[in-house]
Amino acid sequence: MSLSLLIGTGFEIKRAVFLAEASQIAYDTNPLSVVSWAKAQGFQTPVPFDRKNVQGFWGVQGDVALLAFRGTSNPGQWIRDARFAPVPFPWGWIHAGFKDGVEDVGPDLADFYKALADAKPKYVWITGHSLGGALAVVAAARLKMQTSRIAGLYTYGQPRVGLGAFAERFSIELPGQLYRFVNQSDIVTRVPPGLLYRHTGIVKRIVRPGVLEFAAKLPNYTTGFGAPQFQPGFESSFREEPLATGATARVFESTALETAQAVASSGLEQTTMIDCDLPPLSDHEFRQLQMELTVQQDSPTFGGPGFEGSISWFSDHAIGEYIRLLKEIRDQ
Repeated sequence: MSLSLLIGTGFEIKRAVFLAEASQIAYDTNPLSVVSWAKAQGFQTPVPFDRKNVQGFWGVQGDVALLAFRGTSNPGQWIRDARFAPVPFPWGWIHAGFKDGVEDVGPDLADFYKALADAKPKYVWITGHSLGGALAVVAAARLKMQTSRIAGLYTYGQPRVGLGAFAERFSIELPGQLYRFVNQSDIVTRVPPGLLYRHTGIVKRIVRPGVLEFAAKLPNYTTGFGAPQFQPGFESSFREEPLATGATARVFESTALETAQAVASSGLEQTTMIDCDLPPLSDHEFRQLQMELTVQQDSPTFGGPGFEGSISWFSDHAIGEYIRLLKEIRDQ
């Protein structure tokens, strides 16, 4: 039964695949399909929700509970139209849209909280991809204010959620409980731009050998963002990370591994994960990206369900790519 993967805490590659698949099914617009998938995993009475353009589902079964948020199927449009005004939150200032999104599904979360109070599961997991990952972070903070029963969060391609004070408070209240997966150079993880917004949690960045990664600046696609800036030196090593099963996973550890040259120099031959984050876009880079996306909006694919991952900026962002590469790592 898949729910056994949610018994425990911390990092587990099989759990990462399962929660990525849960994040993917949350995109399904047919609630019957969502219910069917969740039942197949072991939830007897899963509950989908869809309110004010925020979708997802939750389920409680035995010692396990899961809350999954859908992301956006059109990250390009979101970035093109994005405004990043922060608003106050009990733990610090956060993105207004993410706060509003969680508040919009307040009645659904109230039902989830009641189910938790009734069943008292030991392991409560929250997940989401893209903007759904940001909603998962805010929802986890709200849940933490009411109960301490949170096993953890796994998010995929998640943008920055709040300012520095929020990031620090989150890490204090939920230490080591957020695992934030970044696929190679996923651009959504680099917004909001600038230095005000900050990521929190433990980064798990997926890298593949032989794939060019961009570091401090975006490459010159069509609008001249500037040439990639590479770090000439780095220190790196492999370490063995214990898994919940008692086995270990080989994880590449680096202090400055951000370029394809560093990956090649390391002798890396398989897809793996590194503990190295991407820098935020600069305000200038972000404005240039918005301009290019404004031009791209006339494309027949812009705004459609296939837009995510259809052009180079977002190819690393697709949830299907996260799942495919995590499975590669799992099966090594």
